[in-house]
Amino acid sequence: MIKPYAAATAVALLLASAAATPAAADDDDATVAHRKDVMVVAGAGMGTLGCFMKGDCALDGKVLAAAAKSIAFAGELSQEAFEDPAEDAMVETTSVPAIWENWETFSGGLQAMTEAADALVSAALEADRAAMGPLMQKLGGTCKECHDNFRD
Repeated sequence: MIKPYAAATAVALLLASAAATPAAADDDDATVAHRKDVMVVAGAGMGTLGCFMKGDCALDGKVLAAAAKSIAFAGELSQEAFEDPAEDAMVETTSVPAIWENWETFSGGLQAMTEAADALVSAALEADRAAMGPLMQKLGGTCKECHDNFRD
């Protein structure tokens, strides 16, 4: 026969573990939402720079430099934003497990993105398309490399 306090303890543990699951999912959902927000910043910066490079919009060098800086900042934020795999997330994500299976490669790609964006700032400040071209190609290459290997 199970003693009443043992049964009560078992029920309490079961309820506690069930109650902890939604909280963990909520935390993981917040982690994924944060990642998405960080990547939106990088994408917005690339969109701004791309618009200028295609000649679709005339932008001041200060705006272009700010866009490059925002991409570099997003790269820095991404290092921490992606550390936790957030395996219990209930929200949709395009991140694939290869990120955490190959963390050094992924993290190195984020670092390369940050460095490429930082290198672009001076040319962007001058709004010099000719100087920005190869730097944009390098930056875009870091984005493509990551998207090809670590995004669904």
